Amino acid sequence: VHCQLLHLKIFSPILRILMDHQNLSEHVLCMVLYLIELGLENSAEEESDEEASVGGPERCHDSWFPGSNLVSNMRHFINYVRVRVPETAPEVKRDSPASTSSDSLGSLQSSRRPKVLQRENSGTAQVFSLVAERRKKFQEIINRNSSEANQVVRPKTSNKWSAPGSAPQLTTAILEIKESILSLLIKLHHKLSGKQNSYYPPWLDDIEILIQPDIPKYSHGDGITAVERILLKAALQSRMNKRIIEEICRKVTPPVPPKKITAAEKKTLDKEERRQKARERQQKLLAEFASRQKSFMETAMDVDSPESDIPMEITTAEPQVSEAVYDCVICGQSGPSSEDRPTGLVVLLQASSVLGQCRDNIEPKKLPITEEEQIYPWDTCAAVHDVRLSLLQRYFKDSSCLLAVSIGWEGGVYVQTCGHTLHIDCHKSYMESLRNDQVLQGFSVDKGEFTCPLCRQFANSVLPCYPGSIVENNLWQRPSNKSIQDLIKEVEELQGRPGAFPSETNLSKEMESVMKDIKNTTQKKYRDYSKTPGSPDNDFLFMYSVARTNLELELIHRGGNLCSGGASTAGKRSCLNQLFHVLALHMRLYSIDSEYNPWRKLTQLLEEMNSQLGNEEQQPEVPILYHDVTSLLLIQILMMPQPLHKDHFTCIVKVLFTLLYTQGLVALSVKCNEEDRSAWKHTGALKKNTCDAEKSYEVLLSFVIRELSKGKLYHEEGTQECATISPIAWSPESTEKYLQDFCLHFLRITSLLQHHLFGEDLPSCQEEEEFSVLSSCLGLLPTFYQTEHPFISASCLDWPVPAFDILSQWCFEINSFTERHAEQGKALLIQESRWKLPHLLQLPENYNTIFQYYHRKTCSVCTKVPKDPAVCLVCGTFVCLKGLCCKQQSYCECVLHSQNCGAGTGIFLLINASVIIIIRGHRFCLWGSVYLDAHGEEDRDLRRGKPLYICKERYKVLEQQWISHTFDHINKRWGPHYNGL
Repeated sequence: VHCQLLHLKIFSPILRILMDHQNLSEHVLCMVLYLIELGLENSAEEESDEEASVGGPERCHDSWFPGSNLVSNMRHFINYVRVRVPETAPEVKRDSPASTSSDSLGSLQSSRRPKVLQRENSGTAQVFSLVAERRKKFQEIINRNSSEANQVVRPKTSNKWSAPGSAPQLTTAILEIKESILSLLIKLHHKLSGKQNSYYPPWLDDIEILIQPDIPKYSHGDGITAVERILLKAALQSRMNKRIIEEICRKVTPPVPPKKITAAEKKTLDKEERRQKARERQQKLLAEFASRQKSFMETAMDVDSPESDIPMEITTAEPQVSEAVYDCVICGQSGPSSEDRPTGLVVLLQASSVLGQCRDNIEPKKLPITEEEQIYPWDTCAAVHDVRLSLLQRYFKDSSCLLAVSIGWEGGVYVQTCGHTLHIDCHKSYMESLRNDQVLQGFSVDKGEFTCPLCRQFANSVLPCYPGSIVENNLWQRPSNKSIQDLIKEVEELQGRPGAFPSETNLSKEMESVMKDIKNTTQKKYRDYSKTPGSPDNDFLFMYSVARTNLELELIHRGGNLCSGGASTAGKRSCLNQLFHVLALHMRLYSIDSEYNPWRKLTQLLEEMNSQLGNEEQQPEVPILYHDVTSLLLIQILMMPQPLHKDHFTCIVKVLFTLLYTQGLVALSVKCNEEDRSAWKHTGALKKNTCDAEKSYEVLLSFVIRELSKGKLYHEEGTQECATISPIAWSPESTEKYLQDFCLHFLRITSLLQHHLFGEDLPSCQEEEEFSVLSSCLGLLPTFYQTEHPFISASCLDWPVPAFDILSQWCFEINSFTERHAEQGKALLIQESRWKLPHLLQLPENYNTIFQYYHRKTCSVCTKVPKDPAVCLVCGTFVCLKGLCCKQQSYCECVLHSQNCGAGTGIFLLINASVIIIIRGHRFCLWGSVYLDAHGEEDRDLRRGKPLYICKERYKVLEQQWISHTFDHINKRWGPHYNGL
């Protein structure tokens, strides 16, 4: 076993196995490992760590190893070897004859050898760094036949002579090895285990292994076990071997070829890495919160502190405040939003006309399929509000009209978010990288469009997060004992303070930038309603209407109510809190003259009412009873300094509820006939002097009828009209239900607003108790109210001034207007919210019905049958797809109709293809078909000609995507239409 030639034969197959030689089987490896283990078991018991030259017949000039002892030869590094190869072999470094042993290179041979082949210190473990080229060349060389290999192993001479007919002329080649038997065994362990750095010296963890080694008498196990056993024996027999093994394990890199990672595996690794980072961030936050909690408890519960006797109001005056922490999905850093480096929400801004399609009928309109059937848009929510604003502007001062209504029913701006946050500066860098990317599909970076770096949801802006604190159960939300009169004065004082112009910071710049994005999202015609172009009243109206649009749409997404279904619905991630900060910051820059602020009419008795009513030359202001209460709520809230105190919010809601309830009484009195009004007037007069007269709807209704009877509001009713208006007798139960239904929509919107501003949970209730639960949640009900009695809506009233005095003031405005324009007095009254959820048109069951009517229908412009007819599924308009005859200002008819009907969103059924296309801004996509054959398959382009039937499930999905504004997120195959549809 202790033979240099045998050691060479052991060294060579291990090296070949590491280089994936195909002709070496496991039996060869088993025999090699057995020979090594056998040599270690029969080696000398004691060995000097100093390497000595061993003489004898085995020692010669060309030997690869310095001696015949296997223990010492195992650690010997062979740096270079000289071999004889044919001249036709692959290019290798050639040299004159010299020794192949790195330890026996003389100075003469070293001087004649090129510098690149100079011998390195053989006692130092070298890193196994055979490059692919060297490995390939050496592989080709060692794969030669055995006779040639025997000549290569130990060449005696330069061998310039060759026999006739023999192999080609041989030449000398020098190859770089830099390996020892120990290093090869360690790399073999890595290769067999399939893991890099798999071998770890066991004695590093337990030194007892070297003192009392537990080596089994019989050798069993696989190749990995055998290699570990050999290395342990080598370390036990030589301290030098032990040291070199440890050194090799620290430096060595296994020659296992790198495994190619597939895209799916890379995605899995990325997910695991993100999860790990998320867990680390979560643990860091939890540790920080625990530390703060512990610090707070130590401060608050220190009984030994002499300050513990201080009254409780002093110790509880300073609430526990922690800053809101956001995670940037680009750089991965967590921290609060700041003035210098603000954080923002990834948002999608889009114009919407979904609200404008609401109707007072729960049944959707049907798609016309005959000439007699027509669709008239006069009963939609958008049309009713447009007519109302036009009437107000005809008779009242323009600036006052723009404070009495909301816009956004058509072309309103809807803001939605995926919930992920990023630094504004990181977002700018991200946009630059997208702009430099040449492979962009589906969105335009120049228009500010991008996809969320984390979830890839479509977006086009970033909404800055206002620096603030997460305040729970602190003084901002604790109710105070102040009277409503004191709170009203505080609200008026706070609204009267001029809004400070924000300092020039990165945050203010971004808030100004996102406000421009919001304005540019919709067309100018949808935000310019003033008679004076460029009036600041337009901006004021537009900003609070954006808040109204988002609240109304969220209510629709919740099913139109806040009952058990609507309140508990897992709503989408909301950004209304951040949006309110942006809107409030800009609205505070506009000041309403205190003389014209509606807050004065709501809370004060004005002595000079005639100046408010105008004269023949000057138009009057809009009477307070003609104001939309929800619009007033948003104006009053956004004109307050932020963050808003909960007491001030409740005060504003209470004041506005008195106006809303009065509007319900007026609307109810108009619905009654003259006999009903006379009965109510007499019944209420008998109870006027009771103690709770101001909280009795009978007394209040009687007083309103008496006051409005002084004008001409009721004089225009005819006998037939009365019969149609009041077909039923008004009982106390039906009157109470009407008043609750009249106020319910306002309570829903206000509850949503409170939910977003203060983080309070929405209540869950049944439909019949929704009014009482919401009013209690908003603080309208007194704390001592007895719930076991039948609920009375008038119990929520809390009049800021004597009720009958303020009612007389409000009714006087109506009477003054009806004296001049009696015919418009009732038309401008606020009516109950009767709008139902929006729907697409109802389609017929059989597609052949649609095809037979529309495929030969003529165009209204050119009176020709279009080549590609289409019909809008929102309003039923017949349009020409790609028709040049209907082109206006480089816009084809479908694109133009999508802007007029849906503020940039259009849903069209292509008659000759039975498929639906969606237009969203400058992009379009094919949605699919809602008509399927008997087997549930589409028939695009009607090529098969099979009967097609409506798939109600698909059509419901299409309608839901339209209502929830999720076309951009769900449909992925978008392309630019270049105004050519």
